[in-house]
Amino acid sequence: MGLIIKNIASQVSLAMMVLFRQWVVLLILVPWLLRAEANEIRTERLGAHALRALLALASFACLAYAVSRLPLADAVALAYTNPLWSILVSVIFLGEPVRIRRWTATVAGFVGVLCIVRPAGQIDPAMLVALGSAVSASLSMMIIKKLTTTESPFQILFYFTLVGSLVSLGPGLYYWQTPSLVQGVWLTVIGAMAFVGQICLSRAIGLADVTLVAPVDFLRLPFAAIFGLVLFAEVPDAWTLAGGAIIALA
Repeated sequence: MGLIIKNIASQVSLAMMVLFRQWVVLLILVPWLLRAEANEIRTERLGAHALRALLALASFACLAYAVSRLPLADAVALAYTNPLWSILVSVIFLGEPVRIRRWTATVAGFVGVLCIVRPAGQIDPAMLVALGSAVSASLSMMIIKKLTTTESPFQILFYFTLVGSLVSLGPGLYYWQTPSLVQGVWLTVIGAMAFVGQICLSRAIGLADVTLVAPVDFLRLPFAAIFGLVLFAEVPDAWTLAGGAIIALA
């Protein structure tokens, strides 16, 4: 999804990317809605669903903005410091036990991130936006963990998509520019990738502690560095290679 965003960021607005991300997922969910019974959709935790949706939407918007303005590996590195924030959030709000192996893996992964980004001199504002994406994502994961005690993955995805679609409608229509056929396909694929990612994330967090699931997210960084090199000629230097190796070991 990040690769597609970087590819079309100069052609379509951020608001349109967010709009397609939400509405494509909503359309994918229509068959499930048509055959679902009322008790499979009904929820008594609408406030938690809405808060989670706003946090996840903010995380995506921040990530899309950062990816469009930074090298792909750098943007992903900063955005996916969320395992570090997730450790802190899960300890403070969920009371999850954190043993030495998870702390070690998470801290080592964060060291790898610092090796890649190594901000020096003036910090690009897009870097702070990417960090905002990480913090929002970690808070969203905490709420997902709480929701999984009573809600199914499809309920979590549905209410996130519904709230996000309504929120994204105004900005998306305001900045609307009719996309070309190719742009429309890419925007649709963004939504499809988002659907797959959200289902997998909800299922994973329902099966295991956030502190176990979150460090696996660091694997996105080596992939981003490889794809950035192959597709966008963003040559990784020794620091990026060293950071990727540390993350892989973590």
